[in-house]
Amino acid sequence: MSKHLVRAAMALGIVALAFSFTGTVRAQDTSTSTNAPAATPKPKRHQFTGLVESVDAGSVIVKHDAESKTFKISDKTKFGTADKKEAAITDVKVGDKVTVYYVEDEGVLKAHKISVITGAAK
Repeated sequence: MSKHLVRAAMALGIVALAFSFTGTVRAQDTSTSTNAPAATPKPKRHQFTGLVESVDAGSVIVKHDAESKTFKISDKTKFGTADKKEAAITDVKVGDKVTVYYVEDEGVLKAHKISVITGAAK
């Protein structure tokens, strides 16, 4: 009978030891770390269609009705026309009708892609 008591005590000890480790792990899993940086949301993408008023290497100004917007151009900005899937800033001219795909980041309108629309009246 003492063998059964020893086995039962060992089994009970192992189970108690196992529960003590899982309790510690749970406590660590539920804690929040204050060292982790806060996730910044991705800027929402927008689009704006109008006529080009001005264009240079760093920006393009597009007007639609009474509203004009200035878009910053970077080396990551893509350009497209009807006949050129991959165009360049030199393919965008004053008077062209364009659609600008952009994000607003800290008040700056950053152009992601500028597409020249064919058949626009100049």
